[in-house]
Parts: sequence; structure tokens; C-alpha cells
Amino acid sequence: MQTTLETPLEIRSQIWKELTRSVHDKHHAWRTPVLSTVSKDGEVNSRTVVLRGANESENYFLIYTDARSSKVSELRNNANGSFVFWSPRLRWQLRVKVRVSIITTGSLINQLWEKVSQSAAISDYTSVLKPGSKLDGSTQSDSIHTSNEHHFAVLKADIGEIDWLELSGSGHRRARIHGASWDWLTP
Repeated sequence: MQTTLETPLEIRSQIWKELTRSVHDKHHAWRTPVLSTVSKDGEVNSRTVVLRGANESENYFLIYTDARSSKVSELRNNANGSFVFWSPRLRWQLRVKVRVSIITTGSLINQLWEKVSQSAAISDYTSVLKPGSKLDGSTQSDSIHTSNEHHFAVLKADIGEIDWLELSGSGHRRARIHGASWDWLTP
């Protein structure tokens, strides 16, 4: 689907419409962006995550994770991260620079945990083993042992800058969005 959006305001509005839709639409391509972080050794680590919240007015994303995951450790050391979204339908790529806060306690955690704990995803946050732990057995059965304690955390990614790219047979377009400002860029 090629768009006919021309103005920065129209494009920015459509970006947020798609981001908001992706939170609720499990088939939307932007539901599972790639999040990149930096290790203590300076290595870039990238992984697919699930977008759980997109707030246009406050300019942030929410991601759920296990508080013991390597991404949490990396973000505690360096809060800068980057998301990459690709939509084949729109032929749009977003590269989003973020600064991430790790939330493990408080009313937001309690509210979201109430929902998660009633779903099949509960075991993702109650495993005895932390994510990435080596299993002793020859099967995956070690990873299903759970405890009553949860390790649920929320990553709040405050957006610093969005780099938008539209691929088109009639000519690619690219722009950088920083808050309310907009710069057209060479694709």
C-alpha cells in the first residue's frame, strides 16, 4: 500500500496511528519491533520484542520483560536503545532512538501484572531460571518449573527521535522527527 501522505503532520499522525494499532493488532508488522541495546563490553545486542504500549501524547513505548533478562542488565548500565520497525504493507521503516527506564515496582506493575498473571504468559515471568540460562537436561522441561515469585518488569522507552523511511518505486522519502520538529532527509 503506497500512501499519498504529503505533509509532515499527516505522516507523523499516520505513524502514531499505526503504532497505536500495532499494540492491539497481533498481526500488525510493527507489533514486534527489534530492540537494540549495548552491553558493558560495548557490543550491540538486538532482539525482537512485543510492543505493549504506544503513547503519542507522552511520546513513549512500553515493553514487558523478565527483570533478570540481559536487556535489563544492559539498560541498567546504558539506558540508550534503538527500535527498528518495518511494515511491508506500508513499505515504511522506523528507526527510533529511545532512553529506557526499567519499572519493577509500583502501581503500573501491579495493574499490568494482574492482567498478565491471568494469562498463559504468566510462566514467562515466574520461571525459576532467568532468561538465557543453560538447561542441564536434554529437553526444555527444566524451563517450565515456576515459582510463586514473579520477575515481571516493564521497559518504558522515552522517544528521542524517529527516523522515518518510505520505500517507493516513484522515489523513496525519508525524514527525522524530533518532538514537534521535522527535517526532510536524503533517503
